[in-house]
Formats: sequence, structure tokens, C-alpha cells
Amino acid sequence: MNKKVVVIGGGTGISALLKGIKKYTSNITAIVTMTDDGGGSGILRKDLGMLPPGDVRNCLIALANTEPVMEKLLQYRFETGNLEGQNFGNLLIAALCEIYGSFDNALIELENVLRITGKVVPVTLDNVHLVAEFKNGDKCIGESTIPKMCASLGTSIEKMSLFPHIPSANEKAVAAILSADAVLFGPGSLYTSIIPNLIVKGIVEALKGTRAQKIYISNVMTQRGETDDFTLRMHVEALEKHGYEGMFDICMANNYSPRKMLLESYFELDDSSIIEVDKKDIDFLKERSIELIEGDFLENDHHYIRHSGEKIGAVLRKHSIL
Repeated sequence: MNKKVVVIGGGTGISALLKGIKKYTSNITAIVTMTDDGGGSGILRKDLGMLPPGDVRNCLIALANTEPVMEKLLQYRFETGNLEGQNFGNLLIAALCEIYGSFDNALIELENVLRITGKVVPVTLDNVHLVAEFKNGDKCIGESTIPKMCASLGTSIEKMSLFPHIPSANEKAVAAILSADAVLFGPGSLYTSIIPNLIVKGIVEALKGTRAQKIYISNVMTQRGETDDFTLRMHVEALEKHGYEGMFDICMANNYSPRKMLLESYFELDDSSIIEVDKKDIDFLKERSIELIEGDFLENDHHYIRHSGEKIGAVLRKHSIL
């Protein structure tokens, strides 16, 4: 059965997952946050007034069925000159926006060129910025600066919102959620990749209205300036706070521990630590009637700790979610 699957998050976090699930279904919709304001995407937002292309680019590449050279081309980053730091794929999307008149039309054309499996849908077509309210009362505007400011202040995030207004959801995103068999959240940065989708007007309402199974794929590591010292249940609580209680049917959590030296390097570099499921997490999920699926969901990589889309896809298939 070619099940309808929606994946919600940011481009970096969910791209590996998209690669892993496209072998099981071609009916995939990636709903992508539109608040990136750093790097090349941030420059194009300021210069051209366009929506940020970076996250959708990563998702398009993950779902593409074309020659490897196209992936290299779309991910190529200039190293010198006036274009230093800019990504060719971002520039291509910017050009397509001007040729075809809108960000939405540009993505449709690029989807056709790349012969992608499924669709990539911006959560909103409004130009907005992410705002974090910290527990000490301070606020910060801008996705790229929020984790840095949070860490420098030694505080934590209380609530997320959007500026200058609450945007309306892309109709395509709402339609995909309402007709889905399964909605997957993450993996990815909790406050700057996943939650920004939930605070767009119409998304939570669609999630409440769909009959789809809703699955949260937990992060493997904590993230400095976003989820310092967070447990699994704290991730779920933050999502419910910005969504609604009872939002999830299933929670997937990695239970494989990487090599000690690799964990130490992550802690030294970014104060990141592994998220381990404990009894309090299990009891918390049981109280909410959330099924817990644990397993080794990591890539066999000696240098990086990251999810394996292939392993997650296989487990989702085993549980008849895909």
C-alpha cells in the first residue's frame, strides 16, 4: 500500500529521514519551516525579499531521483569572491522565483527537474521571523541568533512565536495533513525546526482534524542553547505546549549508545549529551497513551552522531506505519 506520509521539520533534520522512507512510499509530503535567517538563506531574504530556500533545497535533494552530479551542484558552496559562502542551489531557487513569479511556482518547477518522490511544501508562504521568549523574560528575534543568545544568557526557552504576524498555513500543507495516513515530526532542532511549524495558523487545527497516526522521532543528542539537559519527556512537553496535549500516538527513541570518545567530542565541542530514555520517560508516555518504540536508529558513522533514515524507515514499515 502506498501510504500517504507527511514529514514535518526543517531541511537538515528531516532530509535523512526522507531518503530512508521514499523506498517504501512515493506519497510523501515534506512540510518545511520557513524561518531560516542565517547563512546564504538569510542573505537572499534580505537582498531579494524572498522566502528562505535552504531547508526546502535539502528536502528536494533528499527526495530527488536524478544523477549524483545534480546533488553536488545544488549543494555546491562558493568559497571565494562576492559569492563566498553562498550555495548554488539557493541561487537557482532565487532565479526560478523571479522567472516563474513565486516561491511556490519555483519549487514546482524544480521538483519536475529533479523528478522527486513526493512533494516539498513550505509550511507558510508568508515572510516571517522566529521569536523566542526566554524564562528570564528576555526576547530574541531571528532563528540563527536564538540558540546563541539563549546559551550566552544561561537561560532556557519558554515560548516561541512569529513576527511580525501569525502567518496562515500553506493550503497544500493543511490538505496533506488532513489526508495523511501518518504524520512524522522530526528529527531536528526542537525550537527552531519543528515547533515553528506548529505555531503557523491552521497547522494544529489540521493535526487535530486528521485521522493519521502522529509519530515523534526524538533527537539523539541535546542541543546547546535549545535543549540543554532535556529529557525525552521534556521534548514531548515542549511540543505539546506549542501544539496540544495528546498530539502523539507514537514516540521513537534511539537506545544505542555511540562510542565513548565520540560522545566526549560532542560534549567538548557543543556541550551536547545523549538523550537516554529512563523510567520517568516511560511512565510519562504511558500516562499519555503514547507508544514507545526504541531501537538503534543511528548511522554507522565513526565521526558523527546522526539518525539513519534507512533504519527508521525499516522500523516504520515493520510497524505498518509505512
